[in-house]
Amino acid sequence: MKLEEMNLEQVTQRLAELDEEVRNANDVEFVNKATEEKKDLLARKAELEDLESRKQAALDISAQKVEPKVIETRKENEMEKTFAIDSVEYRNAWLNAMKNTQVSEAEQRALTGASYLVPTATANKVLDSLVDMVPLLNEIDLLRVKGNVTFAVNTVAPTVSIKAGGSAVDDATTTFVNVSLGSYTISTIVRIGADTASMAIDAFEGWLIGKIAEQLSYKIEHYIINGDGESEPTGIDLAFVSSAWTNETDAVDWASTSLGTVDIDKAIGLLPAAYDRNAKFLMSKKTFFQSVIGLEDVNNVPLVSREEGKYRIRGYEVIFSDQVTTGDIFYGDFKRGMVGNLSNEVQVERDRNLSYNAWDYLGWCSFDCKPSKVKAIIKIASDIA
Repeated sequence: MKLEEMNLEQVTQRLAELDEEVRNANDVEFVNKATEEKKDLLARKAELEDLESRKQAALDISAQKVEPKVIETRKENEMEKTFAIDSVEYRNAWLNAMKNTQVSEAEQRALTGASYLVPTATANKVLDSLVDMVPLLNEIDLLRVKGNVTFAVNTVAPTVSIKAGGSAVDDATTTFVNVSLGSYTISTIVRIGADTASMAIDAFEGWLIGKIAEQLSYKIEHYIINGDGESEPTGIDLAFVSSAWTNETDAVDWASTSLGTVDIDKAIGLLPAAYDRNAKFLMSKKTFFQSVIGLEDVNNVPLVSREEGKYRIRGYEVIFSDQVTTGDIFYGDFKRGMVGNLSNEVQVERDRNLSYNAWDYLGWCSFDCKPSKVKAIIKIASDIA
């Protein structure tokens, strides 16, 4: 019998038979075909149950058991509430659509209306994963403003004057520079075999978030540190695009062939006191364990300590990043010295790849960053001019 000719009782009976057949089957091809048949049967069952529900509602209205107007109002409110982008129902519908599981008509309408926007809960998990993989995102001043953004930053402290009460007040003298952040698209593609429908929702979400966040985080971290500002974000290492780092001003050149305690202390001394409270060191693990961890002061006291699972140099926390060139160290207040903007949060699109019998998932976001405060970050390296 054709599927569209089957009634609810016949569909239920066939589902039970199919479960029994699969339970006793040893042939992989048969199990795959049975799985596809079960999907169609479940869709038909949902359709018939919905039809039965509508029929019963119509009978109740005819029998004056309920008011038709009340039912319609409740359905409209339910649609508004159920499929909001921050709802569990929308999240489940979006994930089911992403993993190629059949969705209901109501779910499909909700997804089309929202242009397949990533559910709020999933988007937050992606951002949390990015921050976990790129600790620097937690250290810089990260904005989440749509489109381009420009703001003024004062480069020197304003001159403050005192006036007698009732007299004219002059503008304080200060110097501002505009920091403009644009929108650079960072994207990645991850691939998985075509049979994604069999994955549980939470397992699929975890896999998708993990893969996309891992790829995007690598590039974002690279740009925060090494972006050259030419058709891409401007990184920490290019804090002064118009002029190179200057020894004894905003940088420290190694005093000898290897990094010494005196170089660390010089950098700490160069950082203005206003940035000292939140100052941290940033370097690669290779630099830390090869050149820093064994340093001692004049009294043979180690510079490095370990507190609450974190390494510290002279009491200042150490952040690790493989994107920092071996031998280079940055020290300063990254929250005040670097600003970034996630102008378009992570979006996900899918496409069938027939050549590999797989699904390709495109994950992308729009990001820009730029140094915002002069001398908020000091560089230590062996090649400072």
